[in-house]
Amino acid sequence: MDTPTHDVIVIGAGPAGLTAATEAARAGLKCLCLDKLAPGGVLINLGELHDFDEIFTGTQMASLLTDDAVVAGVEIGFGEVTRLSGNGPWIVETAEGERHTARAVVVATGLNKGRLGLPNEDEYEGRGISHCAACDGPLYTGLPVVVAGADGWATVEAQELIGLAGSVTVIGSPPDEKPEGIVFIDGRIVGLEGNDGLQSIVVESGTSRNTVPASAVFVYVGQSPAAEFLPETLARDASGHIVVDEDGRTSAPTVVAAGDVRAGGRAYLSVAIADGQRAAKAVVKALAKTS
Repeated sequence: MDTPTHDVIVIGAGPAGLTAATEAARAGLKCLCLDKLAPGGVLINLGELHDFDEIFTGTQMASLLTDDAVVAGVEIGFGEVTRLSGNGPWIVETAEGERHTARAVVVATGLNKGRLGLPNEDEYEGRGISHCAACDGPLYTGLPVVVAGADGWATVEAQELIGLAGSVTVIGSPPDEKPEGIVFIDGRIVGLEGNDGLQSIVVESGTSRNTVPASAVFVYVGQSPAAEFLPETLARDASGHIVVDEDGRTSAPTVVAAGDVRAGGRAYLSVAIADGQRAAKAVVKALAKTS
C-alpha cells in the first residue's frame, strides 16, 4: 500500500481549487494543488470581474489566489491527472508519469470546453469558434460576435467583448439583470454558415429560425464536467457531474468536490470561492475522523 505523501491533493487550480488548497494548508494540512495549466484556471482568460465590491481582472484575481496559496504553504504542481484510484490513501497519476498519494482529495477540475453539437462545428474551430473572449476578442474588433450561453461565465465573457466587437449577442435564456450593450436572444444555435471562416449563425427560437450575422461564436454551452479520470464507483448524475452533499462530500468519505465539476454548481467566481472554503472544511473534518 502506498504511504501518503500529502494530507490532501487538490486536483484543479482554478478559484475553487486554489481556495480549497489555501484553507486546507492554513488548517495545518500538507497540501499539493495540481493543474495541467497555469494556476488560475478559467480566470486567466477573463477580463474585468464584477463579483465583488472591488473590480479585479481575471489575471489579477488568479495572482491573488495563487499568492495566498503559496504563502499558506501549498505546493503548486503541474500535470494532467489521468487517473484517481485507491480508497484512502488515494493515488493520483498524471500524463507526465508522476504518481502522488494523499489521505484525501479535492476534485475542482471544472468543465471541458463547450460544444454546440453541430455536425460542421469542427470546421469552424479556430476559424470563428472560440472559448476565450480575452484571448480572441481583439481578432474581431468592429465585427459582430455571438456568445452561446447565458450563465455567469458567459455573461462575463459577453461584457469583455462590449466596446471591442461591433455588436455582441448572447444566445440563451436571458438573465434577470441584462447588462447594457448586449442583445439577448432566447433560443439556441442550430446552424453555422460561411465559406471563408464564420459569417453567420442560424438561431432557433420556438418555432422560428433566423439568421444572425456573426464573425465569431464564443461557446459556453454543452460543457461537460472534466471528470474522466475519476473511478466509476464515485457517484455522478446523468450529466456526469459529481454528486455531493451540502458540504461538498462525495460518495467516497475522503473525496470532496468543489466548483463547476460538482452537481448543482453555478458558474460564478463568488460561488467557486465559497465552494472551495466548504471543501476545505469538509476535508479537515473527514481527516480528523480517520486520524
